[in-house]
Amino acid sequence: MANDNMVLFARKIHFESRWNELFLKNGGVVTPEMSHLGDQIKTTIRLILRNQESPKNIRDGENHIFAS
Repeated sequence: MANDNMVLFARKIHFESRWNELFLKNGGVVTPEMSHLGDQIKTTIRLILRNQESPKNIRDGENHIFAS
């Protein structure tokens, strides 16, 4: 799971970096390509949050809900 989150964070940083490059290149104008990158960033963030909210057991890779 830790590796999954690391891959997702790397993907998010990659998309954000590309979005920032295009923003500077286009003089602050948001293009359709940038909108698509924004959607990919949002999707990746949702995946990261979902992984953090439902941690998997390291031994069996399944989600377990324990009474608190």
